[in-house]
Amino acid sequence: MNNKQIVLITGAGSGIGAETAIVLAKQNYHTIITGKSISSLEKTEKKIVKNGGTCTVVKLDMNDFIGIDKLGLEIFKRWKKLDILISNAAILGTLGPIHHQNHDEFIKVLNVNLISNHRLIRSVEPLLKNSPQPKASFLSSTVANEARPFWGAYAISKASLQHMVKIWSMENQNNNLSISIINPGKTNTKMRKQAMPGENVDNLQTPREVAEKIKKIISSNKIYKGEVIDLNLVDFD
Repeated sequence: MNNKQIVLITGAGSGIGAETAIVLAKQNYHTIITGKSISSLEKTEKKIVKNGGTCTVVKLDMNDFIGIDKLGLEIFKRWKKLDILISNAAILGTLGPIHHQNHDEFIKVLNVNLISNHRLIRSVEPLLKNSPQPKASFLSSTVANEARPFWGAYAISKASLQHMVKIWSMENQNNNLSISIINPGKTNTKMRKQAMPGENVDNLQTPREVAEKIKKIISSNKIYKGEVIDLNLVDFD
């Protein structure tokens, strides 16, 4: 374990988060995977172990801010550092006119997609700075950069997330902490099905394809400082 880099991936019970954990574990990273459903996380763990990898399962709802705080402490107790953070967990909420969106749901989307990431940054920044080559990546969306009707809380949360991450990166201009924002593009996930029911999935990327691209970003020696990486526009060859 001592020769492995430690990677924390939130929302790793399915989709992009799960596939990224599986792909990175194959590359001799030890993955800490979090999610709301222990059964989903165990499915990810089973695939990792089957491929000869290692992981630590942590049941964690991103609404549990105290739990996020405790996560950083537990990582410190066990490993003293965190090499890579991949913040993937997010919820969509109901799409529709803003004045129709339930207030409690609006707040929940902001809490999971934005506020939890502030708590996550607070919790793990000292751990990242204990790593010789620390990296943090936050998954976002095209709607963070384009004002689209009916995307409401989700788009607002992602736009705010990007702004927060860019501010954080500016505060770390003079060190080697790599901070990036990843826009995976159209991907065949549960969230995509929720947002675009009936869409032809043949036109979408698979979560595994996205995970392979994320692996290349993580494996790169490039130090990002708040750049938005659109995976559909990057040539990985």
